Amino acid sequence: MSHFFEYKTWGKEHFDTKRKRKTVESAEKFDAIISNKQCFFSKANFLQYLNDAKIEYFKQEQKYHNDIGTFYEQRLNQVSSLSSEVLLFTIYDASDNLSQKQNRGYIRSDDNIWKLWRELILPSISYLSILKLIPINDEKSKPFFYFRILLDYQFRSFVHPIVIEEKLTEQLIVPSIKKSISRKGASKYRREVIDHMPQCPFTKITETQLLIASHIKPYSICMKEDREDQALDYLNGLSFTPTYDKLFDQGYITFMDNGKLICGTQFSPYTWEKLNINPNAKNIMRIYPENREEYLAYHRKYVFQDNINDMIF
Repeated sequence: MSHFFEYKTWGKEHFDTKRKRKTVESAEKFDAIISNKQCFFSKANFLQYLNDAKIEYFKQEQKYHNDIGTFYEQRLNQVSSLSSEVLLFTIYDASDNLSQKQNRGYIRSDDNIWKLWRELILPSISYLSILKLIPINDEKSKPFFYFRILLDYQFRSFVHPIVIEEKLTEQLIVPSIKKSISRKGASKYRREVIDHMPQCPFTKITETQLLIASHIKPYSICMKEDREDQALDYLNGLSFTPTYDKLFDQGYITFMDNGKLICGTQFSPYTWEKLNINPNAKNIMRIYPENREEYLAYHRKYVFQDNINDMIF
């Protein structure tokens, strides 16, 4: 972490002669790791996180010490009332707990924004992403660090029961619906998707045995909303080979209505290179986007793991 934040002096041990033990200098004796507000969250990210977490706040599939639903509106109002879209803050410590051989790191700050995000996050199902931003034309300038909080995508894809009665109904009825659709609709849906889009836009592969008819608006959501027509609509599907199906299905990539590819920020440039994708290129993919606008809008808003409004076009 000290290498990532380019900080060499914090946490330097010295021997305290009065207490006769090793100790660490206090934060006041050092300059802040990141001065001049080089770290920031975005208000849009906070709001998106709260929207993603709303079901868990009120249905609580995890165990909590308190009813966290009582805090939701208060936290939503607190974030909504923030006057700035860019939430700057300073950190004074970033260290790895290597002495105890634990895979654990620490970041500390006294800023109110830092305290706020720690109040918002839910344990076990949240993670923190930090992007290190270095100006292209001035590599000697100090970097900025873009902090974002996200819910684990697999958790966001859960279908939450609303009440016990609905849970029982879901257990009894939904499997039979899925079974029926699997017999009557799945093969027709796949055939129509591939007929309409006969090759993967990334690999150009046309062998049908290697193509996956990937839902744009997830199948489970369509069924939860009682929209079987959308679940089996070939316009709600794209043809991908498995790797790219995974990228799309889990929200690492998405598309604009005209077919422009938008890459998320979860992977390193090395990973994108190995995937033969240039995330900075203005790629217009052959996804035959006409009449898919509603589905693509859903994917950008609810499946794509970045906030589409934060992306630079």
